[in-house]
Amino acid sequence: MAVRRIVAIVLPQLACELVKQRGPVSPSGKAPLAVILGGEEERGAALDPRPEREPQAPAAVIDVVDDEARRYGVRPGQKVVEAAALVAHLAIHRVTFAEIDAALGRVAEVALGLGATASIQLGEQGAPRAGAARSGAPRAGRAPERAASEARSPWGDGPYDTVWLDITGASHLVGGEEALLGELGERVAALGHRARLAIADGPRLAQALARFGAHADGGGGAEAPIAPPGKGAQAIGPLPVQALPVEREVASFLVRLGVLRVEDLARLPRAQVAARLGPRTAEVMELLAGRDPVPLLPFEVPRLIEEEVLFDEPVESAESLLFVLRGMTSRIASRLAARGEACGRLNVAIAYDRSIARLRLGEREDDGAAAALLEDEGRGPSLRFHVDMPVPLSDAGDLLRPLKARLERIELAAPSVGVHVIASRIARARRVQLDLSRDRSVDPDSLPALLAELSAEIGAERVGVLEIADAHRPEARSRLVPASGEAATARASAAARARAAADRGAAEQAGGAGGADAPEPARLLAQPIPLGRVGRGAIVAVDRHLYAIERLSFVMRIDAVEWWTPTPASRDYARAWLVSGSPSSKAAPARLGELRAPRDGASASSCGEAWIYVDRATGEAYLQGWCE
Repeated sequence: MAVRRIVAIVLPQLACELVKQRGPVSPSGKAPLAVILGGEEERGAALDPRPEREPQAPAAVIDVVDDEARRYGVRPGQKVVEAAALVAHLAIHRVTFAEIDAALGRVAEVALGLGATASIQLGEQGAPRAGAARSGAPRAGRAPERAASEARSPWGDGPYDTVWLDITGASHLVGGEEALLGELGERVAALGHRARLAIADGPRLAQALARFGAHADGGGGAEAPIAPPGKGAQAIGPLPVQALPVEREVASFLVRLGVLRVEDLARLPRAQVAARLGPRTAEVMELLAGRDPVPLLPFEVPRLIEEEVLFDEPVESAESLLFVLRGMTSRIASRLAARGEACGRLNVAIAYDRSIARLRLGEREDDGAAAALLEDEGRGPSLRFHVDMPVPLSDAGDLLRPLKARLERIELAAPSVGVHVIASRIARARRVQLDLSRDRSVDPDSLPALLAELSAEIGAERVGVLEIADAHRPEARSRLVPASGEAATARASAAARARAAADRGAAEQAGGAGGADAPEPARLLAQPIPLGRVGRGAIVAVDRHLYAIERLSFVMRIDAVEWWTPTPASRDYARAWLVSGSPSSKAAPARLGELRAPRDGASASSCGEAWIYVDRATGEAYLQGWCE
């Protein structure tokens, strides 16, 4: 039986990194950072900010500090008032447990591409089955709802800084355990996190090595601690006693006795040690012996990919929102890449400051921006929009481009307090076969990414490809259809068949009328322009200018086309030579697009060849397009 091998991914600065992903931590842009871990009720407070946000309570206790704050002497466990006395410009933010669990879930999701099982929570030792959660604990794949006052311990129900990955029998697929740690470190870094990695025979052994190992800060690779199979006790021996799951008071007592390392504790008589270790004696004794059979609770990968960022201070600039969206799309792309999938739609919800949005909504009841405000239960007013991709995309840059184009055209109706992005229409990512063109190959996602950006910029209904239709009326022989990579191949053959049928139909109509091959107009107008009754020498008005018809050339006739509809078409088509000024047979030919009024003082006539038709039922003529 193969020895179980577990990777521990410890994120020591996770809370601080989540704060920095929101934007600048202070008005100056940079300051020492301290974080208070809050409960689920803080989510509602963040989405419903007051005009003047209240400062953090002086009695609140700091849970996490960044490296700069630590250099100033700020430590976890200090009260806010004590830390502020040490550093006047200390930035203090709050991070909810839901945000922590969501971030751990993202790391577990990208890690699943390298192992069989990822977990953000440990099960009970000796549980009846590996996936069973302890009584009252939520499922591992869901964000648990806990009160802010409930204790969160790395060894308790929900670790707040560690993700585990079972790589038993899988490391050889990427070149060994060292190569696997290097790849895993790169994937976690792409999410914006600094990680400490380690491998051991059990999750708690690996976590201890990752947290307290001598070379744990490399982010993976050859320097990350790897305990050989069956050598877990020797691997954790040099670690401090704080690496064991003991209470802080017990660890301090052991240090005062001179028991500084795990191996020092292992040499003491077991009976005397057990009397001092507290309620976790059995677990500690198992770890001292190198045994760690605790199961992992499998992480449930969500079908939809969601990213949410809440702001401590409302933001009004599009640049700040774009900065946040850039990080969110980068994390979405990393999760999609780990799953081998791509998304076809991005749904964005920009939460507004509740009071300011309602005030401005009352002032601008008829304004389009105010009408875009949507009330969402529990979230308040928000601006929502979505961006559709022509084909599913997964690259971070391709996902950001249409969002940027759409955001630049949006005016915020109120300060934003949060952004929520959902990647939906998840599909399997396209696999591109390798070629020998080196760096000269064409990116197959370049055109879909451009189409998505254009759709967000000018509207999806104005972006597409022309499709040939089997019809007799010239204006119905082509239509704009959405550009879709999946349907492009199928439409190509259908378009060829329709083009051939249209050519045959036009030839038959022209032959029946006794004419030659019917010429096609180069450009059709969106709506035909009424000209009245026409003939040689008639004066017609086009775009507020007068022109004379110098000559007419009959082309073809269609009779009772689409007779099954309420408005069948019976028309005579002709090519008309239009000139400005008096008609003259000596008028010089002009190129397409030169049909315009003469400039002041100009004597030469401007002319062009138009495509017109006469409705046989009414005798009225219409300008439908221009010929070459």
